Amino acid sequence: MRNIKAVMFKEIIHILRDRKTLILIAVMPLMQLMIYGFGVNTDVKHLRTYVYDQDQTYLSRRLVDSFVRSDYFSIEQKAGSLAEVSAGLNKGLAQVAIIIPPKFTADILKKRGSELQMLIDGSDSTPANVALNSSQAIVNSFLQTEGLVKIPVMPVNFQPRLWYNPDLKSTFFMLPGLIGLVLQLIVPMITATAIVREKERGNIEQLLVTPIKPYELILGKIIPYIVIGILIAASIVTTMYFIFQVPIRGNIFTLFCLTLVYLVVCLGIGLWASTVAENQQQASQLVMFFAMPSILLSGFIFPREGMPMIVHHIGYLIPLTYFVKIVRGIILKGMDFSDLFGQVWPLLLMAAFVIIFSIKRFGKRIA
Repeated sequence: MRNIKAVMFKEIIHILRDRKTLILIAVMPLMQLMIYGFGVNTDVKHLRTYVYDQDQTYLSRRLVDSFVRSDYFSIEQKAGSLAEVSAGLNKGLAQVAIIIPPKFTADILKKRGSELQMLIDGSDSTPANVALNSSQAIVNSFLQTEGLVKIPVMPVNFQPRLWYNPDLKSTFFMLPGLIGLVLQLIVPMITATAIVREKERGNIEQLLVTPIKPYELILGKIIPYIVIGILIAASIVTTMYFIFQVPIRGNIFTLFCLTLVYLVVCLGIGLWASTVAENQQQASQLVMFFAMPSILLSGFIFPREGMPMIVHHIGYLIPLTYFVKIVRGIILKGMDFSDLFGQVWPLLLMAAFVIIFSIKRFGKRIA
């Protein structure tokens, strides 16, 4: 135990003297929070809209107002011709164009029916789907409000309710998962580069000449980074709660206990990278190699249910896949350990495997 404490103390001194590592630890979580909290927003609203109103009556103006009041559409320009509408869509100045035909009001009042056209830029599927789905609801609501159609009486009183995130805020969905993403980026990187730096300077060989055993060296080196990981997680949770108003419905102690398990997996990845890499740049590149699959295939941003079967199964090999469900389950749903056991045991298995494998490989590399 004395040897482990000595290595820990030495590692802490190295961390405090390394300004680049300290800046990375302090700045990266904050930067990621700002990007995903303020910049990455999947709540699509205020779509840039052109209106070509050929009717120019009270009813056509009230229809346009209905679109504006919904907050999904923002009128950028009132076009004077179809060519102007086409140019706006082609140049990306408009995402949506509403074309109201002549005699729109007269045809409706005479019960002849009228054609209302909406042109949507489909090059970006997310806002296009929002425009497509919301516009139909807006038009139906407008017709009922104006008394132009009878309000249908349905035989079933269908009342859907949203649980856990009733306002469908994207920050509630993004930020809990960000804990796992930041830990997977920072902790393996600083662990791998720290050990590779020691190898480059020849310090590890000097330490092994002392009575310190290889496993004591490894434990003494990774424990400070476990503490750093917990502090990073705590800072993200605190910022998420106080600045972005994300509610924490579950047990915070359970959250940090399971974060500790996930941290062990991340440390194992960093330890493995340090045994493969010849220098610090290679170590950083190996860690970043896991970043993109984790972002795309873990369910952090994109739902895994819509992925092809083979890609869906590859996601089971990514630690973040399990931790995202754990952290969202605790923070948003208030789930406890028993509810999350199906996600916990794969992480425990990964943690045991990656640590044992990395320590053995580290020992062979030193030998």
